[in-house]
Amino acid sequence: MIQQGEVYLVDFAKKYNSEFGKVRPAVVLQNNFLNRALSISKFQSVLVVPLSTQDTQTEYKIEIEPRDNLKEKSFIVANWLCTLDIKRIQVDKGVITQLSSDELQMLKSKICDLI
Repeated sequence: MIQQGEVYLVDFAKKYNSEFGKVRPAVVLQNNFLNRALSISKFQSVLVVPLSTQDTQTEYKIEIEPRDNLKEKSFIVANWLCTLDIKRIQVDKGVITQLSSDELQMLKSKICDLI
């Protein structure tokens, strides 16, 4: 079962205008209650936040240094929330890394600043 704060490879499919595209890492933001219910839910969607290796000019990014299976410095792009079907998450390839509780709290805080 996927867990909030885990980073997986996610297929964002074909890029459209300014949207994120291709297979890239993303953080699972959806809470674990909903994650546990995915197998019995009619709508098997997951809320994720993509990572980028490009240092975009936005105050809504969080820098993540390389660690575990994350090979490059990356940025969580907190202002780009995505809800995708669970089949887009490449769970079979395993967790790339796990956010620390401080990083997860910072991500939630930046998202709250958006709304």
